[in-house]
Amino acid sequence: MKIDTLSLLNGDLVLNKDFKSILFENNLKKPEAFWTIEDEPVKKVLKERGTGRFYLKGESGKGIECYIKRYTPIPFKKKIKDFLNLKFRVFDAFNEWRALLAFHENLLPTLIPVAAGRHLKGTFCVTLGLRNYQRASDLLKEDSGLDRDKRRILISNIAIYAANMHNKGFAHQDLYLVHFFIKEDLTPYLIDLQRVIIQKDLRRRWAIKDLAELLFSARLVMSDEETEFLIDEYSKEIGFDIRKDKRLFREIEKRANRIMARYKNA
Repeated sequence: MKIDTLSLLNGDLVLNKDFKSILFENNLKKPEAFWTIEDEPVKKVLKERGTGRFYLKGESGKGIECYIKRYTPIPFKKKIKDFLNLKFRVFDAFNEWRALLAFHENLLPTLIPVAAGRHLKGTFCVTLGLRNYQRASDLLKEDSGLDRDKRRILISNIAIYAANMHNKGFAHQDLYLVHFFIKEDLTPYLIDLQRVIIQKDLRRRWAIKDLAELLFSARLVMSDEETEFLIDEYSKEIGFDIRKDKRLFREIEKRANRIMARYKNA
């Protein structure tokens, strides 16, 4: 489903047209208004990126839950470190905005984008809150109460989502189960799209990175049989058994094992 957008102030502010009226009613017409909105901090993994929750006041009197992710410039020392490590891409709120739009257009469930913009202090992206969900990393724990049949449906849904994403030329770069929000009907919604890579023909290394992250997090909560089922379902959807490409699967396993080693030593 394609989302209609509106570009304002020479591109410094872009809106989902469906939210224009309520944003303007809440006096959110300029980037400064979004940047300085009073919100409740909910997450700050990196110094240069933080997320806050706020509510848009509607006619019904009920607040519409939204999240704003603010990106501040990368510190000079980190820029040098990234350069030395051959990391030349810079990811900001507009990268996440474009990814959100692309995922919706390609029918990959994710959060609904509301607005994005550029402020003197950085960039920001606003999304609609998602209700009644559980993280896949919690739902697939042994003590979650999810029965065997539903576990297999969920595992299949996640594997098919990942394969569809790769088939369409997208790589997430942070494809851990914690980033899959699961609705009651077991539909996965992938979040945190700020580092998404979009390529017409997705390079092998991006798929390897995603699959290693997915395999690592699967092994934390799934049995060996379920992990094999995850690979089976991904392979069916992608069009070939990734285990038969010995070099490819060896690279996936090697990276997954490195992530596991870091996890155990943390």
